Amino acid sequence: MFPTGSTGLPNGTSAVLADVSADESELYFQRCRWCNTIAFQRLLCPTCGSTDLAPELSTGEGVISVRRGVSAAQSDLWPVHMAEGFVVRCRVDGPPHAVRPGVRVRLAQDPVVPGRRPVVRLCEEATIDTWY
Repeated sequence: MFPTGSTGLPNGTSAVLADVSADESELYFQRCRWCNTIAFQRLLCPTCGSTDLAPELSTGEGVISVRRGVSAAQSDLWPVHMAEGFVVRCRVDGPPHAVRPGVRVRLAQDPVVPGRRPVVRLCEEATIDTWY
């Protein structure tokens, strides 16, 4: 058994979690310390199965990807390929005609609340004449 601190987590873990949640407007991903694979909100590494995942700060920039098989409940969510190499489903803040695959986005300054999807904003202003 691991020695635990006052939070009931292994010693040293609470300090890492406190650092991660210190600024809620930042987006963190995980990097496996064994195989260096990047993941987002996982308990195990998707490649090697290790539980030794280290949190890292994302730059918050990415590109909207194609979405397939979208249910009505998830119609406002878009997959965003972040610069670090992981994919996260986000709400996109911008004019509906400008939200499409291939558009660059940046993490909004709104707080990232655990359990809720991050919000991203378009990097460039889109005019109505660029509508397809």
